Amino acid sequence: MNDRDRPTPADDPRQRLVVAAIEQIEQHGIGQATVRKIAAAAGVNIAAVNYYFRSKEALLAAALEGSIRNMLEDGEEILARIPGEPMDALSGLLGYYLEGCLRFPNLSRAHLNDAFHVDDYSGPFPVLFAPVIARLRDLVQAAVPGLDQRAAAHRVVAALSAVFFPAFFAGLYQGLGALGSPADRLAYVRELARQTLAPPPPPAPSPDIAPSPAPRGRRPKRG
Repeated sequence: MNDRDRPTPADDPRQRLVVAAIEQIEQHGIGQATVRKIAAAAGVNIAAVNYYFRSKEALLAAALEGSIRNMLEDGEEILARIPGEPMDALSGLLGYYLEGCLRFPNLSRAHLNDAFHVDDYSGPFPVLFAPVIARLRDLVQAAVPGLDQRAAAHRVVAALSAVFFPAFFAGLYQGLGALGSPADRLAYVRELARQTLAPPPPPAPSPDIAPSPAPRGRRPKRG
């Protein structure tokens, strides 16, 4: 997520509530985003939450879905460039995801809150991101001659995992200092893109198979 992902506040109180909910999720985490705090940040009374959304849960869901849709719009622009400039576009896409998660950690975790805690992948992010993963697999396969679909899928899983895991658990790798600066992160995602787009290895040669020994005849019995 980046600054563009934040919906522009409008005169519409409903839109102000969505923007305020996104900001409260990022500042305090989804578990600490209360109706009172959201309403105060939006400059409306608490009753407006019930009027426009009926519940806090519906407001938070609208905020999360709005932010992920904006993120996907940005990602779509980068995905569209992959056929023409695969290395730059793929590293740009991976960098966009990495920087967004690092810059907005609480909001990013909120998108997968149910997946983390109750193994529920029916929320907006898993549902809306699944087609992006499949499309990325197809784009990688098309960009790498000789790469089959299964191998392309493996590469996409590896690349996205290498982005999201250190983004969600940045403290785990903090001692390495590997992703501490923009230059480090750029080098990191470019290496991921290079690995993802590398030519497939040549097929392993078939092992030499020794000819089967001729069957040995039975020895005649001695009288």
